[in-house]
Amino acid sequence: MTATRTAQRTRLGGEHRWTQLTFVENDPLDFDLDAWADVMERTASTAVCISAGGYVAYYPTKVGLHHRSVHLGDRDLLGEVVDLARSRGMAVMARVDPHAVHQDVADQRPEWIARTEDGALREHWAMPGIYLTDAFGGYSWELTTEVLREIAREYDVDALFANRWQGHGPGYTETTEREYRAATGLPLPRSADPADGAAWATYRAWRRSRLSELVAHWDRAVQDVAPDVRFVPNLGSFTAADLEPRVARSVPFLLVDHQARGDGEALWAAGRDAKRVRALHPGKPVGLITSVGPESHDFRWKDSVNAGVETTGWIVDGFVHGAFPWYTKFAARIHDPRWIPAVERAFGLHEAVAVGRDDERPVAETLVWDADAHTASRRVRDAASGVYQVLVELGVPFEYVGPGSLGVLERPGVRLVVVPEVPQVPAEAADALAAFARSGGSVLLTGGGPDVAGRGHLVTELLGVEVAERRDGIVRNNYVQREPGGPLQDGFGDARRIVGGTRLVRFGPLPDAAEVAWRFVPDHPDLPMEEVYPRSEPTEPAVFGAPLGAGRVDVVGFNATELYWQALQADHLTLLGNAVRHGLGGSAAASVSGPGVLDVATWAGERSFTVLAANLTDPMMMRGQRRRVSPLEGARVELDLDRVGALAGAAGAVPDGAVPDGVPGAVRVQVLGDAGWVDAAPVAHGRRLEVALPPVRELATLRLTW
Repeated sequence: MTATRTAQRTRLGGEHRWTQLTFVENDPLDFDLDAWADVMERTASTAVCISAGGYVAYYPTKVGLHHRSVHLGDRDLLGEVVDLARSRGMAVMARVDPHAVHQDVADQRPEWIARTEDGALREHWAMPGIYLTDAFGGYSWELTTEVLREIAREYDVDALFANRWQGHGPGYTETTEREYRAATGLPLPRSADPADGAAWATYRAWRRSRLSELVAHWDRAVQDVAPDVRFVPNLGSFTAADLEPRVARSVPFLLVDHQARGDGEALWAAGRDAKRVRALHPGKPVGLITSVGPESHDFRWKDSVNAGVETTGWIVDGFVHGAFPWYTKFAARIHDPRWIPAVERAFGLHEAVAVGRDDERPVAETLVWDADAHTASRRVRDAASGVYQVLVELGVPFEYVGPGSLGVLERPGVRLVVVPEVPQVPAEAADALAAFARSGGSVLLTGGGPDVAGRGHLVTELLGVEVAERRDGIVRNNYVQREPGGPLQDGFGDARRIVGGTRLVRFGPLPDAAEVAWRFVPDHPDLPMEEVYPRSEPTEPAVFGAPLGAGRVDVVGFNATELYWQALQADHLTLLGNAVRHGLGGSAAASVSGPGVLDVATWAGERSFTVLAANLTDPMMMRGQRRRVSPLEGARVELDLDRVGALAGAAGAVPDGAVPDGVPGAVRVQVLGDAGWVDAAPVAHGRRLEVALPPVRELATLRLTW
C-alpha cells in the first residue's frame, strides 16, 4: 500500500470536497479524462466517487451476471479515474447501484427479482426490459457482495459506495416472505393495510434491522479482501433513520442524498438535512450530495443544469450546518458547462472557511425537537418546517434533539428547547425535558404540547395543567387577544387582537404562578359578514407560561408553527420570536442583525468560536430556482463572551479585550472577505462585542480565537 493511500484513508471521514462522476453506458466511447482532471483542479476537489458497477460495470469484471458496458471495449474507466485521483493525492470511492438488472439476470435468477403483490416480476418504472431487484434477496446479499469484493481487491480505493440499495418497498419474493415471517410471525404488509397501522410499523422496524445487517455484511465483505477499505451507504434526506446506531457508528461517514430542491422546498432544506442526520447519529461526519441539475421527480431533467447561484447556495447552506460538500454529475459528457463555476465558487468558500477549524463542533443555545420523519403526517411536517422557517428568519442558530440524542440537553450553554406540534414523545424524552427545565432551561411547547407515550400529556407532567379538549379539525376565524400586562407582547403596536390557530387546545385551571399572555377570542361565525363578531369576552388561555424548578415552560395552545408554514402570518412570527427570546433570557450568545435573511450556525472549538451564515435573501428563497445572489450591506454580529465561553465548554475562559492584531491574551476577531481572513475592529460593550461584517454574498463568516 502506498503512503498516499494510507494518508487518505486516515482522513477518509474528514472534510473532503467530493467530485462524483456517474457514468452512463456509452461514456466509454469518448470519456475525456483530461477534461475531468481540469474540473477537479478548478473545484479544489480532494476526493472522487466514480461509477464502478452494479447495473453496469465500467471495468473488466469477472463476476458472472454482472453486466459489463457494451461500449467498454478494452478500456477500464474505473481504473483510469482511480489512477488520476491517486496521482493527485485524492481519496477514492467506487460506486455501485444494485437496484435494477437486465433481462438475462431475470431469466437466469428470477428469485432475485422483486415481485408485485400478485407475484409478477417488477419491471422498472422508467426503463422497459429491465427489472427491480429485491433488496432483501440474493442479488444484494450474494452477487452485489461479490462485485464489492472484486472492486476492493483489484483497485486502489478507500471505500465502496452503494446507491439505491434500500429497495422499493417489500420485495414480495419467496425469500423475503419467508425471512419476514420467521422474524415476525406475520405476512408482509400489503397496500391495503393502513400506512399508519401495525402491519406497516412492524415491517418498517424489520426493514431497518435487515438493511442495517446488509450494510454490516457488505462492510465485512470488503474488509475480508482489503482490510482498510470501508463500505458507505447512500441515504436519502429522511433515511438516515433507516440505519441502526450500532451500524452507523461503524461507517466512516454518512451521506445524505438530497441533491437539490424539490417543489415547494425552502433553500434552508440543505442545512436541515445536515442537522437532522447529526442529531440521529451524534458525532458522525455527514456529507450532502448535490446534483448540478434540477431535482424534479416528476420531470427528471437529469442531463441538465440548475441555475448556478441555486447550486452554489444549496452547497453553502449544507456546509454551514456541517455537511461536507459533494456534487454529482450524471454522464461524463459536459454539454452545458455552466455548473462548473457554481461548484468552483461553493467549494472555494468551503476551502476558505475550513482553515483553522479542525477541532470545531456545532453548538447552539436553542434546540428543536425533530419530528419531521418521512412517516409523519402532513400537519406534523408542516409544523417542523414552520418552526425552522421562524428560527431562520429570526437569525437564531439551533440544533435538533430527538429520541436518540437526548444527551445534547446536557451540553454546556443550552438554554431553550422548542417542541413544535408533534403528537407524542417517548417517556424518557419527557423526563429529560423536565430535568432540563428544573435545572434552569426553558421549554417552549406549541400546539399545546405532545402526549407522553403511555402516560398522558406533557404539559400536565411539566406544569400540572390538564388538557380539557383538543380541537383538531380546522377551526375557522379564530383569534387571540392580549392579556393586559402579560408577557410576549412586544412588536404588536396598538393591536389588541391577532390571528389565532386552526387547531386549538382548551386547558384546565392554570397554576397560580402562571402568566397568561394571550387568550382565545370566543368562536363566532365567519359569514354572513354582519355576524362576524364575538359574543363574549376572552377567558380561555391561549398562550401562557410558568416556572418549573429553576427554569420555565411556555405553552402556545394552538398550531402556531404548522400555520406559520401554511400562511406565513407576520404576527405569528412576532409571537414565536417573543417566546424564543424570552426563553433565551432576552439575548443570545451570538446574534446577527441587519437586512435580509441569513441562515445562521455557530461552531466552537477549544479556543475558538465561529459564526457561519448562508445568505438566503432572494425572492425565490421559498421555492426554487434562485435567479441571483442578493448581496447584503450592513449586517452585524453581536457576541456575548460569557455565553460564547459556555457554549465552548469553557465558561469564563474567554478573555476580555478584542484587538485587531491578535495580541496574546486577547480575543482575536476575524471576518472572511474576498481576500481571505482579515482582522475586524469590534466595538466592545463590556463583555459584549459588536462586529460589522463586510458585504455578504453567499456566505457571512466571523471567527473568534483566544
